[in-house]
Amino acid sequence: MAYIKSIRKIYSDGRHNAFTDMEYFRGYYYVAFRNAGRHAVPGDYGDVLVIRSRDLKSWELCARLSTGDDHDDRDPHLLDLGEELGVYFFSAFPKQPGQLLYEEASGGGHHVQACASFTSDGISWSAPQTVRDECAIWQIERFGGVCFASFGNKGAFAIGKSMGGRNWEEVATITFPTQQTVEAGIWITEDEKMHLIVRMSKNEEMAYLAESEPPYTDWKLTKLNYTVHCPVFRPVGDELWLAGKTITAQFPASVAIPPEPSPEKIASLARQDARLAKTPQDWHTAIWKLVGDHLEPILVLPSRGDCGYPGLVVEEDRVLMSFYSQHDVDEGPKPKPGECANEIYLAEIEL
Repeated sequence: MAYIKSIRKIYSDGRHNAFTDMEYFRGYYYVAFRNAGRHAVPGDYGDVLVIRSRDLKSWELCARLSTGDDHDDRDPHLLDLGEELGVYFFSAFPKQPGQLLYEEASGGGHHVQACASFTSDGISWSAPQTVRDECAIWQIERFGGVCFASFGNKGAFAIGKSMGGRNWEEVATITFPTQQTVEAGIWITEDEKMHLIVRMSKNEEMAYLAESEPPYTDWKLTKLNYTVHCPVFRPVGDELWLAGKTITAQFPASVAIPPEPSPEKIASLARQDARLAKTPQDWHTAIWKLVGDHLEPILVLPSRGDCGYPGLVVEEDRVLMSFYSQHDVDEGPKPKPGECANEIYLAEIEL
């Protein structure tokens, strides 16, 4: 039975660090995430940071990526391409120069591009380049030398394919029956079936499972039994695991939920961010396994406030998971006025 062996904080600077992914490449573990003052505030935009470690204890910053001062670069995803490591993310920026992103009164809307940067040594990274216009990129994976990714924007959802990770062609578009889509996890199992877990745009809407056989043009859609934000897939043994963020109340009573902190700890957290005073918390980062067309919970991790967006690395006897949370921000660097602290964590899960 899987259990949490350890959870350690691996990055904290008093800023809003969020939306992680994790990959192993040429002797190093890499974790990527967005670094900004807050989640989505006009005039305060994020860069993509990449840190790395050989031993999972000492971490060094190896990349800070930006597509422009008025661009919010966010939601990075790491991919081992064999000879290179790629970090894929999307960049949001105003359509009209001088306007503010995330401010409706500025008018004109915003533009979204999927971007990528590449490295062969983890130190020197290429300048970010656009790999697909007018869309965000979600989970991206490589199967037998072919890369597949899920893309979306304004309710449209597509699957893309690439041989080298730079030039992409659209394989399929998927229409969901009720809501616009936001994020998706993707995996192809040994039988070549593609599985997607897709978040719906309404915050509490149940996620969808989408499945298809090659050439991935005809899809079976099933509404799942959990709300899942920021889904990411990985095979673990003969099971297909899914990590993401969900509504705590959806777990059955048999699932162990991490205990609430002491009243003193909650008061200390609330001095950093008033939203952290709420108890119990409504959302937790969790891991499930996909069984047929439903999810069975495996583990629920300590989570508070703005949290989730995991990355997974599977090894022979353990699973490593990056994620972000605010459950210990009172012990980290103090944020600047107007900013909001969030921290990056690494969980080691023994199998």
